[in-house]
Amino acid sequence: MEKKKNDQLTLAWPQESDWCDETDFWGQMNGILASFPVVTAEVLPGLKWGYHYQLYTPAFWKLQYLLNDFPVQESNHQLCDNLIEEIIMCLLGGYGIPSEMGIMAFDRLKQEGLISRKADHDSILDALSRPFVGKSNKPVRYRFANQKAGYIYHFLNREDLCDIPSHNDLALRKWLMGLRGIGPKTASWITRNWLHSERVAILDIHILRAGILTGFFAKELNVSNDYYHLEYQYLNFCKGIEVLPSNMDAIIWSYMKKNNKLALNILSSTS
Repeated sequence: MEKKKNDQLTLAWPQESDWCDETDFWGQMNGILASFPVVTAEVLPGLKWGYHYQLYTPAFWKLQYLLNDFPVQESNHQLCDNLIEEIIMCLLGGYGIPSEMGIMAFDRLKQEGLISRKADHDSILDALSRPFVGKSNKPVRYRFANQKAGYIYHFLNREDLCDIPSHNDLALRKWLMGLRGIGPKTASWITRNWLHSERVAILDIHILRAGILTGFFAKELNVSNDYYHLEYQYLNFCKGIEVLPSNMDAIIWSYMKKNNKLALNILSSTS
């Protein structure tokens, strides 16, 4: 805190009640770091553990993982109360659509009773086309309203919604891949959320960039053409540093999104 004295600003020594004893924290931290392999140990062939204080090394990601608190319950990634809603929520998200926008669109469809076989295409389209109230109370529009309305209407009117293989992760993903508007990333996203699967990975541009910077993805690969190969490499990386893939991708995605410019600068300087 600063106190004014004789027209000058001086720093006030913090009161004892404001002090924070970090002894336990650093004791735990030292214990964690002592358990890490030596920096030259290989996580995967050719990929060394590295230093925990160096960005994007396997050691760095393992430390981020251990410093995060995850809910004990299995449903920590689940977004909705039932699988039909989960699929629609994820359909409304995806490339070019901020997560906040997808949530607002889903909430409107649900509030207006349009997550139902009785809902007609025009009503779904109208709900997605009307402006939403965004940040600072400014009107914002949902992108791809016509396309997404078609996907949702077609999905809600399938005859096999009672036969979704909802108890097997790989079977569920395969079924989801048969839906309009769903590719491997969205199918994996729904599968991970609903069945808490550790056999699938949600790979997008943020995870791809992290994998390239860390060294478990090759630069020439991309999620459009090499999804399952990248998934295999990502799962192997998680196995190598002994973390759950579902939680690790959430940590990587969040970190890379917040530090997007830094990642882009590093990638451009090394290309």
